[in-house]
Amino acid sequence: MLLLLAVVFLPFPTRLVADALYHPSSQRVFITLYGLTLLAIRLLGAALDGYARREHLYSPHGDGEEPDGERHKLLPVLIGYVVAILLRLALPDLAVALYFGIAVYAIVPFREVARLVFRRS
Repeated sequence: MLLLLAVVFLPFPTRLVADALYHPSSQRVFITLYGLTLLAIRLLGAALDGYARREHLYSPHGDGEEPDGERHKLLPVLIGYVVAILLRLALPDLAVALYFGIAVYAIVPFREVARLVFRRS
């Protein structure tokens, strides 16, 4: 439920970041709130994943499936969020760009894309 609460809260800081374009004086606060919300979502998702693994709630893995596909990305993403939250003090625009980069890194399955590219060549 906490994860859902954090996800439902996400549009609020997203709107604040969009409003920060017109109010640069409050930009750092809005970007910090956005980053903390993203960090909370990732931490709560990792806690839910850990609980599901501990209770054996995942189905058995088939052939060719990676058992820890998301887990290997958790630490770099968490470190990226912390760096972006700290970076917003000096360079808020770069922090927003880093949030975008982290989202791309977390979503795109780079290993699968590399396998497809190298198979065809």
